[in-house]
Amino acid sequence: MRERSKDLRVRRTIASIRKAFFELVLESNYNEISITELTERAGINRKTFYLHYSSLDDLVSEIEEEIVSDILEKVGTNAENFDLAGCIKNFYGYLEDCNEVQQKLLCDDHYSFFYESVTDAVLHSAPFKKFFDRVEYPSIVRSYTIAITFIYRDWLKGGKEISYDVLVQQACTIVESGYAGIIKK
Repeated sequence: MRERSKDLRVRRTIASIRKAFFELVLESNYNEISITELTERAGINRKTFYLHYSSLDDLVSEIEEEIVSDILEKVGTNAENFDLAGCIKNFYGYLEDCNEVQQKLLCDDHYSFFYESVTDAVLHSAPFKKFFDRVEYPSIVRSYTIAITFIYRDWLKGGKEISYDVLVQQACTIVESGYAGIIKK
């Protein structure tokens, strides 16, 4: 996690930049967001933005780091204990508790680069190491874990037609049954 100044002016500026970015995320796709538009909305000049971030991607990386940390806080213990159902339940709980911006960043097709980066960071973390050590083809496990999110995303896109509890139960059953079949014997 990045170390930020305790100076109130700096914190206000960063908060203003992030607020403007979050508003733009809700209104636009990432490739449509410009530094000019962001700084105008934040009420700062470009030079001020560049005092805090080297690029828009740098700002996004900071937000990714925060989300990875939040996800690991929710599911890290489950992963360490190799509790697949706990990982799914707590990850879906995290997604349900996300604000509108976080949900868009993690679930909208236009922000798939963001989701991919967060996923890679979570799956390369220490708590998830044993998921990959226990199988012959780790890349397949990565794809499998991505499917967990896609189940949730499809549920959102489908208007949450089934109950949340049924979603969690069905996802756990599918993932646990499938994963059990590829563990090295």
